[in-house]
Amino acid sequence: MCGIDFVIAVTDREATKAEEYVHFDVKLQQYLLKEFGKDRAFDLLLNLNLYGTDIIYTKDIPKLIKICDKLFEKYASVYGPQQEIRNFVKELKNMCEEALKLKKHLYAIGE
Repeated sequence: MCGIDFVIAVTDREATKAEEYVHFDVKLQQYLLKEFGKDRAFDLLLNLNLYGTDIIYTKDIPKLIKICDKLFEKYASVYGPQQEIRNFVKELKNMCEEALKLKKHLYAIGE
């Protein structure tokens, strides 16, 4: 599947060996870009490199959690394709919280 995989790591080497990940499907990213592409508040999630690696440092993870919360609230009572968005942001928020506990970064690895 094309998209971006989020993993918890401190180094590039650790990121490439990570077994747990949250997948951000390219179709979801495109949908969200249409909805929120002009809203700078969502840049941290929506302007990731689909063909490379971005690092979301520990200090920026709380911003990503806020983005997840906003998206979860926006699609709270919606069914259908938007349900995928809710599932994705819920998983990503859980990973963000785990990364903060471990004092590690999130790597966003494009495929």
